[in-house]
Amino acid sequence: MRIQIGKSRSPDCAAAAREASHQALRGADAPTFALVLYTDQYDAPGLASAIDAELGKLPWAGCCAAGVFVGTELLLQGLVIALFHGDDFRVGVGRGGPVSVHPRAAGRAAVAEAVSKLPLKPPGFRRTLFVLPDALSGNSTEVVRGAQQEAGAGIRWAGGGAGNTVPFVKSAQFVQGRAYEDQVVVIAFDAREPMGVGIQHGWSPYGPPSQVTKARGSTAVELDYERAFEVYRHTAESRGDALDTRSFPRFAMTHPLGIPQANGEFVIRDPLSVEPDGSVRFIAEVPDGSLVRVMEGKRTDLLDAAAVAATLAREATPGTLGGAVVFDCVSRYLVLGDGVRDELAAFQAALGEGVPLVGCLTLGEVGAMGGGVPQFHNKTAVVVALPG
Repeated sequence: MRIQIGKSRSPDCAAAAREASHQALRGADAPTFALVLYTDQYDAPGLASAIDAELGKLPWAGCCAAGVFVGTELLLQGLVIALFHGDDFRVGVGRGGPVSVHPRAAGRAAVAEAVSKLPLKPPGFRRTLFVLPDALSGNSTEVVRGAQQEAGAGIRWAGGGAGNTVPFVKSAQFVQGRAYEDQVVVIAFDAREPMGVGIQHGWSPYGPPSQVTKARGSTAVELDYERAFEVYRHTAESRGDALDTRSFPRFAMTHPLGIPQANGEFVIRDPLSVEPDGSVRFIAEVPDGSLVRVMEGKRTDLLDAAAVAATLAREATPGTLGGAVVFDCVSRYLVLGDGVRDELAAFQAALGEGVPLVGCLTLGEVGAMGGGVPQFHNKTAVVVALPG
């Protein structure tokens, strides 16, 4: 399995589709599938039509993101197309929705359709699923639960939430040559050699454990029977950090919430705002009754985590690599700023300088820590290494 990548910064749909597809197709040997990632400055239906005209009958799918990258080059406006080719893998694509109405059913439907498009899996082939939910329209945590229920065990998981950059109001997914909203797209790969997946975030505990004693979906109303913001404030004060509602957004950017897992890892939840009643709203679901900890992370921690995620993916993939796909949380970019290029360099260095690398900035990520069940994460990096 190998990938060839094309990119374009052109703001025009037709010109961008032409430039990126021609770069990717140059010298390509019978491509099987194309992964398409783009930023929200484009008209999604117009871009889908332009790409479809360029790729012809080649199956393709993808989504909108807050940024896209090729190697160490980040495009905050642009389009990237990665062509997958080789005779040692099969691809199926599915779609489900609306995510805003029945997110779990949407995840199940997308997986079922994607798997139904695959030929009978040959003995020894391994399955990997990319899950790309509309992160702005529904409960992505429930989407992933539905996907896992339909897919069963023995699957490698990756993906991320489709969306744009601040103020996070626009998203679309591509499948079957068309643009959709309020959907989840699943790309299913069966490959002779396994795809390696690494997932890391770099955040560590800052405060003591607390229990979520009242929650509504993605809003933590009470922690330890106090208003959630008050617990955040007390925790900050105990570490010498003054905190009020006005300073909370800046503080929260580097102090997310962590949900401890049985294997010692943490699933991260990204805080968005303090509500008028003192509750705290997060990007993704905070389960009622769960234990949580306020976390912290420095620039060096995030960069180290990027290198570790890529190393884990590399070590889980036998032989040489044919490429890599990265789903990197947009909030990591918001923390790192221009330092995000150091993060991209860390991915590339750990994978190997000659390995083709494509990826995007997502609104939440999909992955399974420690080989467990897949979950929806925030502020996390997911790296998929493709066997060569």
